[in-house]
Amino acid sequence: MDGELLMQRHDEERNITRSIWLAALLVIELLGGCDRILGKEQNPDYCPAHPDDIRCGTTPQDAPIDVRSGCTSNAACVAPDGVCVISSGACVECTSSEAGACLGATPVCGNDDACRGCTSHAECLSKACLPDGSCADGSNVAYVDPGGSDNANCTIQMPCTKVAKALATNRPYVKFHGTTDEGVTVNGGRTVTFLADAGAVLTRSSGTAIVTVSDNSTNLSIFDLALNNAPNNAGGYGLVVPTASGAPSVKLTRVTVLNDPGGGISVSGGSLTVTQSTIATNTGGGISINNAQFAITNSVVASNGAGASGVGGVKIDGITTTGTHQFDFNTITANLGPATLNTGVLCGTVVVPLLFDSNIIYGNLVSGGGTQIGGSAMCSTTYSDIGPDSSSGVGNINADPAFVNVAQSNYHITGGSPCKDTADTVSTVNVDIDGDVRPQGARRDMGADEYKP
Repeated sequence: MDGELLMQRHDEERNITRSIWLAALLVIELLGGCDRILGKEQNPDYCPAHPDDIRCGTTPQDAPIDVRSGCTSNAACVAPDGVCVISSGACVECTSSEAGACLGATPVCGNDDACRGCTSHAECLSKACLPDGSCADGSNVAYVDPGGSDNANCTIQMPCTKVAKALATNRPYVKFHGTTDEGVTVNGGRTVTFLADAGAVLTRSSGTAIVTVSDNSTNLSIFDLALNNAPNNAGGYGLVVPTASGAPSVKLTRVTVLNDPGGGISVSGGSLTVTQSTIATNTGGGISINNAQFAITNSVVASNGAGASGVGGVKIDGITTTGTHQFDFNTITANLGPATLNTGVLCGTVVVPLLFDSNIIYGNLVSGGGTQIGGSAMCSTTYSDIGPDSSSGVGNINADPAFVNVAQSNYHITGGSPCKDTADTVSTVNVDIDGDVRPQGARRDMGADEYKP
């Protein structure tokens, strides 16, 4: 009996030892994937190499455990890398088959299996990519398409043909496709954003301005839309904010305003922001600002005005109080006007100091007493290319900017341009008209375009 008990005890001890040994092997296996050195190589999954990775733990006893490798299902992964690539055992943010893991401001799964913001409307189910990189909820978008029908729903499945009906839905976004012929008025103190597919145009064959913005606290933002070919009369503007319309806010980004006989943009009151846009071939002048705040950057204003027009490229008037008055990194060229007109930039009644920086104001037609930039002495320029008639100011130059092709209205600068690496060194403008990063060289380039090798 004693012998049987002894053998039983021996078997129990052997089983316990075996269990301890197996447990030790498991621990070694778990920790081995996170050893600092695997063989002779640095282990890329060693947790101290990823101190910001919450899956490596926050305490010393947790630190060696890194669960990013060896996953067999999503359950083994932790956000933000919550998707398992079973073939490699790696946890990532998303995959092409699990793109739905990308939400909010980063709704698109990139080729690197990381979530990012949308860059085109086609990347969104709603076909509406917002400026912040998120995809709009389709229920917040009114869709306008000349191929649609005259209805009041303006949904993606049933787009309407009238902008007025899209605005009547009171949705915050209006999405344009194709060419729409309609005069549009935005008022009533509302806030609305116009989005547009590539090539979308808003035009008007009769009446006056293509877009009119009025009423205090009305806010209109326009992205990627063309405002072209207004009616041939004095009121045929691309966009107008009438006098005494309160203080609406208008923002244009990547917008073209072309061939509008009354003028491209006329703003009397409120505020105007224009960036990465082209204002060209408007016989009534390019941009007219009166008693309004403004921020105009990274834009081309070219071939506007005519022999009898009161505005060539840009006219700034009625500035009597301090506020936002920015006019930087623009290319103002080939604008026309009568003999005494300052056809590039004209400063009218300006009683507060305005400083314009890092522009190209060159090759605008001048004769008689006209100059490239002139008028009120309260307007001054720095770090700009102004000519052929020069203008004094810190960092200003007077040299042919060496555009790529003036005859074809290509106002990008060439690699040999004197405007290259000569803009204001303290500027914080970080992109150009094409979205290219500034600077590309030792410092930023003057004008709307940053030369990209």
